[in-house]
Amino acid sequence: MWATHIVGGEITYRCLGNDRYEINLTVYRDCFNGIPWFDNPASIGIYDAEWNLVRNLFVSWNPQAHDTLPVALDNPCLVVPPNVCVHRSTYRAITTLPFRPGGYTLVYQRCCRNKLIRNLPSPLNTGISIITTLSERTMLECNNSAVFNKWPPVAICVNEPIDFDHSATDPDGDSLVYRLCTPLNGPDSLNPQPSPPLKGPYPEVVWLPPYSLANILGGDPLTIHPVTGFMTGIPNTIGNFVVGVCVDEYRNGVLISTTRRDFQYNVAECGYPTAAFAEVGGACKNEQVQFVNQSNFSSVVWYFDWPNDLTKRSTVYSPTYQFPDTGTYTIALIAAPGLPCADTAFQTIRVGTFSIEAALKVEFPQCNNDGLVIQAFDQSTDTLYGVRSWSWRLTGAGGFSLQSSAQNPTFVVKRPGNYQLRLIALSEGGCRDTALFAFQAPIPIVDSLQRELTICPGDSVRLNRGGNPTYTYQWTPDNTLSDPTAASPWAFPTTTTDYLVTITNAFCTYEGLVTVSVFDLQDFSVSADPQVIYLGGQSQLQALYSNISSGTLSWTPTAGLDNPNIPNPIARPSSTTTYAAQLRLNSGCVLRGEVTITVLFPFCDEPFVFLPTGFSPNGDGENDVLRLQSRFVEEVYWAIYNRWGQKIFETSDPEGFWDGTFEGKPQPVETYGYYLRVRCPGGTLTEKKGNVTLLR
Repeated sequence: MWATHIVGGEITYRCLGNDRYEINLTVYRDCFNGIPWFDNPASIGIYDAEWNLVRNLFVSWNPQAHDTLPVALDNPCLVVPPNVCVHRSTYRAITTLPFRPGGYTLVYQRCCRNKLIRNLPSPLNTGISIITTLSERTMLECNNSAVFNKWPPVAICVNEPIDFDHSATDPDGDSLVYRLCTPLNGPDSLNPQPSPPLKGPYPEVVWLPPYSLANILGGDPLTIHPVTGFMTGIPNTIGNFVVGVCVDEYRNGVLISTTRRDFQYNVAECGYPTAAFAEVGGACKNEQVQFVNQSNFSSVVWYFDWPNDLTKRSTVYSPTYQFPDTGTYTIALIAAPGLPCADTAFQTIRVGTFSIEAALKVEFPQCNNDGLVIQAFDQSTDTLYGVRSWSWRLTGAGGFSLQSSAQNPTFVVKRPGNYQLRLIALSEGGCRDTALFAFQAPIPIVDSLQRELTICPGDSVRLNRGGNPTYTYQWTPDNTLSDPTAASPWAFPTTTTDYLVTITNAFCTYEGLVTVSVFDLQDFSVSADPQVIYLGGQSQLQALYSNISSGTLSWTPTAGLDNPNIPNPIARPSSTTTYAAQLRLNSGCVLRGEVTITVLFPFCDEPFVFLPTGFSPNGDGENDVLRLQSRFVEEVYWAIYNRWGQKIFETSDPEGFWDGTFEGKPQPVETYGYYLRVRCPGGTLTEKKGNVTLLR
């Protein structure tokens, strides 16, 4: 989100009545030297007099509200400097702001400013705060802010006077007073787009010495008339300069509102008009001549028979003109005609009866895998002056194009098809003529020759589907081919094999290579770790292949697997199970493997069925209850007896436990008898009696 583009902006408001206001935010950015585009949406913070956030207003821009400001100079003799461009975008929203003591402050913030700024010490880390204030009187009297009439010029010229009407209009007819003011700083590059904007008050930017509010541009000081808003000054330094203008709105002598504008002056070397055009040499009779304008000014006038016939003229920037007869003519080009800074360039051109005849010859000395060599020979003739230059252009399908200015150039094309070779010959006298040669490149068409094919073991594949039967083919090695001289033979290799093919037609020879890859099914393996588990345990399955992502994997059966479609699922079978993995490759080959996980049933006795011999229900969180320890039992019953043989606890719940109480009363520390009966998987029944000690 970091930006290096801010040029300036302003916020104004219009009272609509009933506490409703139309808020207008205008932001300006540098077209060339800044990133990114305008914010969408823009965040406008609304704060009260104590800088408490009342609302964060999000305003989206309208694409039709974007425009590029024109570059216009007051002095028509000055040339607009290049690479100066400013974009403008306007945001508009309607919001309700009821009366509030102390009023409101509206702010939009962004970082960072244009990197070319000269009068700030660190523009790439200096933001902007565009604000406006709604005072109590503004709200009570439904006031509208003053609105500047025009944006300052995008570019001004170094050492040239600034004369700009910076006035504003107030819809309420209040008195306006203008002054230069220091722009406000904003967020830095660490938080370039705060939402909501940071609360104020906002510091002013720091000027880079020797610049200050009294010396914003350098040179003759920049000033603004307090009553008319007319701005004057003469900059003497090239660069970009931040400027702030404030217009204070007074009603009955009381200040009720201030509109702030933050903008930049781009001071550039403008220069003066210079007329120039390319040398055009002579011309042939009845041939149009193209004149190439090299002036730095857009307003020009051409005279084609200076000074004899001034009616033969044009105001086109780079015109073409056909002379009415042979002879010698003086061409005049005037840049900035009618202005005191006008400049004129002259050139003499000869129009004769002479002519040139373009001709060419083409040979194909070589054609192989490097392409078809096309050797072109110029055979043009000129009746008087001789040939000065050659312009060759070879074109073909799909936008193919090669050019050369050599007299006898060489071209290389690599694809078959229709081509055209064009030669434009230019004579020393200025005449030109064109010769064309169309041909079909005699290169074997090998588009159907696939360079890589893949098959499963035992399969076959057709090489070069769509081969041309009019060509001659020779394939090697031939021991795994149906016909080594066929255009599209069948190949049935048992291992990966490279097939070399030589293709010839009446003129060219082409050598190609087709690789048939045979999948190695032995490369697929399946494993389980461990392969023997007790009931309730788990095993890690693993399918391995050199490129396992080149296909779709699945495991069967899916029962007991956490995910049957990954290479390494976790298996928790309830009985001995054989798991099969199948990898269906994108080529169509299917790889299979399987592994068996043996499930053992535990003994229906210790250590798999275990009742502790003691416990201590003292509330310390450790060993507080007596519980059967087993993961395998299917049925269970156990009971506790005191020394008099009284049953004081029993349970049939595998998760049941005794907490050392009987009828809600803690039992004394002593030894108790128990009876245990469990049934394990497979139907095994175990009964057991013993003692357990209760400790405190």
